[in-house]
Amino acid sequence: MADPYQWRESVLSTRSLSYVSTLDALEAAVRPSTLRKNTLTSISSSYADEDDFHDALTQVPSTDNLPPSVSSSPLFRLPRDLRLQIYSYLLTSSQNILWPVEYQSHNLSPQLLRTCRSIYEEAAHVLYQTNTLAFAHPSDANMFAHALSNRSFASLIPHVTLRIRSNDTRLWTAWFNTKAQERSLVYDLPGLRQLTIRYRGPRWQPSLNEKANADLWLKDPKLQEIILSVRKCVGEVRLLLCVRLPDEVADEIARGLGQSEEGEERIPHVMFRRWVWLNGCHIRVEPLGKDDDV
Repeated sequence: MADPYQWRESVLSTRSLSYVSTLDALEAAVRPSTLRKNTLTSISSSYADEDDFHDALTQVPSTDNLPPSVSSSPLFRLPRDLRLQIYSYLLTSSQNILWPVEYQSHNLSPQLLRTCRSIYEEAAHVLYQTNTLAFAHPSDANMFAHALSNRSFASLIPHVTLRIRSNDTRLWTAWFNTKAQERSLVYDLPGLRQLTIRYRGPRWQPSLNEKANADLWLKDPKLQEIILSVRKCVGEVRLLLCVRLPDEVADEIARGLGQSEEGEERIPHVMFRRWVWLNGCHIRVEPLGKDDDV
């Protein structure tokens, strides 16, 4: 008879974010690691969403009936919320986790899930609920969901980031628009509450000011196709228009206030400074430096 306490570790643990293209692997290798603080009181501040920690508290399976092998453990004599804070210290990154990547630079310790079944059942919820995964291709997101050792973990993921280039629009909208159980956003990530899209396609037109450029970008038919497709799948969509700007324009926007040629004060277009509700989603421009990627 099979051992009832046998299990396979999570995708984040087994894959260790194992492979990706040369460019993404290089990016991950040089990305600075998240610095850990030494006090448990600072742990919850590392969450992308403070509510996720409280969700984890309510959804983690009860460990009232512990097996004898762990019932006397000092860890399980601690209150459950304190155990979850310990898990979050080891399993939560304040940065998006691009999957798959060859090098893991987030200082996570997913091997904790191999310790015992009881820790696995508690800590896996923290791992999936409090990290933000990022995908650069719909096949990556689909493969991640179907490679999970426990398929129900996919429903724990509340938010992800998608890195979409305009040339790949049709690949993404096909994944958004279908309801096929083997490959679709709604089935691959059924618990998704918030989706962030980093869209790369718009180009800065030197002959236009900030507002005219932004108005032009919003008329991009590929962008409109993405918005119409994805907002049917997720309750909250945040869309970042990632645009490479000339240095002088980026400096002016960073200051938030410039001087026109006539000496009058001029505030950059609102989408360069904050989120704007438009076409059923939140949209903001994210200026890129010359070496930045989406």
